[in-house]
Amino acid sequence: MILLLILLNLSTGPLITFEIDRNAAAVANTEAQFTHSFTPKGFKNAQVETGTVIFGKLPAMRWTYSKPEAKTWVFDGTRFWFYVPADKQVTVGDVDDERKRELPFLLIGDPAARNKYFVVNEARRGNTIVTTFQPRDKNSQIRTATVASNAASHVIVSIEYTDRDGNLTRFAFSGYHPAQVSSNTFTFVAPAGVQVVRGD
Repeated sequence: MILLLILLNLSTGPLITFEIDRNAAAVANTEAQFTHSFTPKGFKNAQVETGTVIFGKLPAMRWTYSKPEAKTWVFDGTRFWFYVPADKQVTVGDVDDERKRELPFLLIGDPAARNKYFVVNEARRGNTIVTTFQPRDKNSQIRTATVASNAASHVIVSIEYTDRDGNLTRFAFSGYHPAQVSSNTFTFVAPAGVQVVRGD
């Protein structure tokens, strides 16, 4: 799973607390169903995948895709694993500070990075709070990112972003419930016979 975001070192201003910080706390140690859609520029129909996600203390998370193809993406805060059973291969890589800025979900739990690389705005629309991230760098891979959350529970309802090529990626979430989280939840051990490759 590829989740694109930003690139550049910019000066840091005062740290501001946003609804998105409540979102990070609200989803910690929960599991939810998700629908992941990707709409290429110029197309009306999206490519759709579904599955479940377990959130730890962000940015730790575990994505399990079930349809149309089984695959797993796990992140422990610094290292990721991407496993596709049909390919009998797991890709392993480290995510440094530079790469974290390219991954929207990883910024939800990092207020300092958000303030550094984005202009953040909030607006309430009925029972939904919409948080918009506008990159400070005009050459950013991401043009805009938006997180919608439930105003009462603060859980994330959806997150979507457009990249500089005009593609739209959207994740919608439902069915949040407490998750059984352990130290092994956010690591991945390759099954026997599976090839391990580096993704750096």
